[in-house]
Amino acid sequence: MRLVRMAHLFVLAFASAAAADSGGNRLTYLDEFADPYYAGLDTAKLITPQWIGEEGVEAVVVLSIDDMRDPAPYEEFLRPILNRLKKIDGRAPVSIMTPQVDPNHAQLAKWFAEGVSVEAHTFDHPCPCLQKSDFGKAKATYDRCIDLLATIPNYRPLAFRMPCCDSMNSMSPRFYAEVFNKTTPAGNFLRMNSSVFLLFTPKDPELPLETVIDEEGRQRFGKYAPLDRNFVNYVEDYPYPYVVARLCWEMPSAAPDDWLGFNRFGAHSPTTVRDMKAAIDATVAKKGVFTLTFHPGRWIRNDQVIELIDHAVARYGSKVKFLNLREVHQRLTENLLAGHPLRADNGQDNGVRIADLNGDGYMDVAIGNEKLRQTRIWSPDSGKWVTAELPVPLVTVDSQGNRRDAGVRFGVLQANGMASILVRNETDAGLWHFDGGKWTADPQGLAGLEDGGAIMTSQGGRDRGVRLRDLDGNGICELLVGNGGQQGVFSWAADRRAWRRLPFTLPPDTAVVDAQGRDAGLRFADIDGDCRDDVVFSNAARFALYLYASLETGWSRRYLSGERTQQGPIPMIVRADGTNNGVWLKYGHIYVQNEDTGAALPNHIDARSYTAILAAPPAR
Repeated sequence: MRLVRMAHLFVLAFASAAAADSGGNRLTYLDEFADPYYAGLDTAKLITPQWIGEEGVEAVVVLSIDDMRDPAPYEEFLRPILNRLKKIDGRAPVSIMTPQVDPNHAQLAKWFAEGVSVEAHTFDHPCPCLQKSDFGKAKATYDRCIDLLATIPNYRPLAFRMPCCDSMNSMSPRFYAEVFNKTTPAGNFLRMNSSVFLLFTPKDPELPLETVIDEEGRQRFGKYAPLDRNFVNYVEDYPYPYVVARLCWEMPSAAPDDWLGFNRFGAHSPTTVRDMKAAIDATVAKKGVFTLTFHPGRWIRNDQVIELIDHAVARYGSKVKFLNLREVHQRLTENLLAGHPLRADNGQDNGVRIADLNGDGYMDVAIGNEKLRQTRIWSPDSGKWVTAELPVPLVTVDSQGNRRDAGVRFGVLQANGMASILVRNETDAGLWHFDGGKWTADPQGLAGLEDGGAIMTSQGGRDRGVRLRDLDGNGICELLVGNGGQQGVFSWAADRRAWRRLPFTLPPDTAVVDAQGRDAGLRFADIDGDCRDDVVFSNAARFALYLYASLETGWSRRYLSGERTQQGPIPMIVRADGTNNGVWLKYGHIYVQNEDTGAALPNHIDARSYTAILAAPPAR
């Protein structure tokens, strides 16, 4: 009981802190190069009614089973589950993640007719995929699996799960940026991933304590994170699909899955099944998606999976819809995105952005491509989408069909918290403010944005390093530019309708992008705990940490710096070839997962705490 009271106090304290969040940086994730772990309690919701397209459905359950090579034992294990699902609405929606399978196996067509989908899981099932300093091998095993499944008659794989993502740190920003977001040698690509795990915590004030605190007084879901493995492949309190690096739908998988349950309580544990039911309850309360990862029999029995189905049906009835991953993507595309997927037919950026544009805590949609320019605002009161025009395209398309980001930057420049967009490229220039129903152009919206010439957001299809970010926590973004040739920080003066240059820039020898418009290795994070973003910069040549001081002096406190010839306390964020090195900043640490950490370092990651970084000898 004492633990429950303490948890209750923790929830109240967190809710109070969350309420004080200005929200000025709620859109900055749109410009992250590849961060699969940004989603959390302070991220706008994407609830199931926004995309399901079916009246009365409030939550979705996805059953996904891993590691199939031979369909026969999977048919035997799944048959009772499929038959139970058919009793609901005649369908048997399950997603099977497979490394390799005979594309002409007769069982596949039978499954497809019942509602089963077959998805990718790498060809060789390496754990971790990125390991032994061989990036080419990791990319090849991913590509071979997808290209094999693409030869299944009248079928294309759509989703992916990383091998061993529940038992080790096998996921990496490098995977998203350099593998998933590319195409295979045959030109194939995927659209959805389900490899990051989800932990519900007592920090969510919307969840009853009995849902997140178990009968023994422990955190019901947090206890499954394998502490002996420094497992950090999860987000907290976000049971919704979210977008990573503009092209990937991430479908977080609920903890515990069957392996996490086995690791904590042994195989076939009733305690694990009990907690899985609670995860379903939490998901329904949040109107989210419960994605179950499981394996055939070793750690969970098929009758236990049926027990979960029975629980959802008995308690929630038609409020819960069972879908496979393919069906989830179809409904997201049709009902949320008006038929415009994140990736165009060639796998490139289709000009679709998911963001809370009116500041009401729910995701909205901006579509800006050659076929449609539309703003889609979710009305929680009516449960419907309200549309308006989007004033500018979000991507450009050349004569060969190559697509590039147009440089439209989203931020908060209004006291009411609604979004603004700013762009300056060869064809479009301006600043527009959203008022909840339409975008209004500001005739002076680019006034003052000069630094030895006009500040461009995109030029020649290259990112010019312009970002909108709230530096001082007042809820209004400043504008930063850092591209090597131009450096500056500007404040929007709403009364004068102009930008005012501030007396500082990004720290010396740092930039958001390089001359080619690629990630230069700069990240913002609160390293010293003062609730203001510091600058972490690291590439193949050098590293640095600059602490934020004020809106008068900016990042004037150079705390660390050095040449890459030293190992240094800050790992490399981008490589010499300009590719992503697999770094993310979360939970008070800088983490790295790539082919040089996999199977080489403990727990397959390089983990450096902010505390340890601050304890390093400061720069002179």
